[in-house]
Amino acid sequence: MYENPKSVFQAKLKETLSTETSDVISDLVKMSLMKQAEKDEDLLVYAEVFNLLGIDKFTELLSLIDGRTLTFPSREAFKDIVITVLCYYYKNVENKTWDEIKVLLGDPNLNSIKYGIRSTTYGAFLDTMIGRLNARK
Repeated sequence: MYENPKSVFQAKLKETLSTETSDVISDLVKMSLMKQAEKDEDLLVYAEVFNLLGIDKFTELLSLIDGRTLTFPSREAFKDIVITVLCYYYKNVENKTWDEIKVLLGDPNLNSIKYGIRSTTYGAFLDTMIGRLNARK
């Protein structure tokens, strides 16, 4: 439990719990998260995220969010982000044509206008961020 402790509490747990006990405690924490979902099934996602990340990363995530509400993008929205980044990369880094990009992405119907605009906007964002980094130097 807590391979890389980030607080005195976490360090104390790492110091006092054996590996076997840590595994049991971790499972009990997951079960406690599942218990919370008895009243609201939407809370079951916490147990799933805990299981996916493990206690170290889950604790880091909680520290980052710290009680705020967070909405994740849908699978389709995230897919759009990945496609935009791939289009930007293929177009601006590898200098591919849109026909080549369509083949690389396996989508002959890829909307090159839509993703062209998005990748151009993304490129402008990257330029702005690089400009800010250079200004700090």
